[in-house]
Amino acid sequence: MRYVIIGAGAIGGTLAVRLAQHSPAHPPLLVARGATADTIERSGYRLRSPDDDVTVRVEVARTPAEARLRADDVLVLATKTHQAPAALQTWVDAPVLAADADPADPGAAPVATAGELLPVLALTNGVAAERMALRLFERVLGACVWLPATHLVAGETAVRIAPQSGTFILGSYPPGPPSDDVSGVLDTVARDWTGATFGIHVVDDVMRWKHRKLLQNLANGLQALLGADGAIGPVGPLGGRLVAEAEAVYRASGITWATEAEEDAWRGNVFDVRPVPGMPDVVGGSSWQSVARGDGSIETDYLNGEIALLARLAGVPAPLNATVQRLARQAAVEHRAPGSMSVDELTRHFDVAQ
Repeated sequence: MRYVIIGAGAIGGTLAVRLAQHSPAHPPLLVARGATADTIERSGYRLRSPDDDVTVRVEVARTPAEARLRADDVLVLATKTHQAPAALQTWVDAPVLAADADPADPGAAPVATAGELLPVLALTNGVAAERMALRLFERVLGACVWLPATHLVAGETAVRIAPQSGTFILGSYPPGPPSDDVSGVLDTVARDWTGATFGIHVVDDVMRWKHRKLLQNLANGLQALLGADGAIGPVGPLGGRLVAEAEAVYRASGITWATEAEEDAWRGNVFDVRPVPGMPDVVGGSSWQSVARGDGSIETDYLNGEIALLARLAGVPAPLNATVQRLARQAAVEHRAPGSMSVDELTRHFDVAQ
């Protein structure tokens, strides 16, 4: 089985390097674009952790044509959620060769398209990408991802834990006991990724875990606005207000989520963050990194914006999450650096909204 990892940022880069290190018989294929692809091809992908600093050669593809997909491939979606629709559209109609075909043979005829044949595994924040994928792909898997990594430079990521590099909770989508073929994929992924320094758990209802993780990710927009060391996180006063509002929306929507006790039992070492040589002591999460890189876009529409959507569908209010969604999106579009807003200013926005 080959893992075709779409997205060369913090999650995709970390996964690609660890698989290349620990599964040399089944090297991954990393999908990247432009200067990022050029950098990885020229210099390899650098991954730093508290315990090691490695630069690994990883095979790169820029397009489905370069990937020459085979029937035993798994597509791993490691983009931001707001980038997922374009990525899925790019790959859904890609031709797939037989598993035993020679990909170097230009005359090898495809047996199906990616959407018809290949499973796609979404390593995205939020809870929307799986549904996006199911519109296009026959087989969809979801993952709750705990992986504290920082990606600010093309072809380079720092993962701030070791020796385990992260934790993935995997399951089929829609939730429920997987079919035999999906169960086989999940078993193989669990084996391969465990061997590549990740903690893996397979569950029947992965969305319970993704809804749990979404509550934690509501503070991402606060980091983008206030900076990495602002009044952030579910235990902070502003983050706590976001989470309380979101939990009320969940209850109104009939949504259940994994408990704190379940998380404590399974998250592994992901909160045991240690210094990485050459990295600042305080860095933010994925939304903070998007703003720090000046990407011009941010995934908040699928984090705080997911709560706003659920609230509107249920006919209940969620003004605080809608406010963070709007302010973070505007900050990204206007290329404002993290910390462009003070805690007092954002608190005033909250008080007016509520």
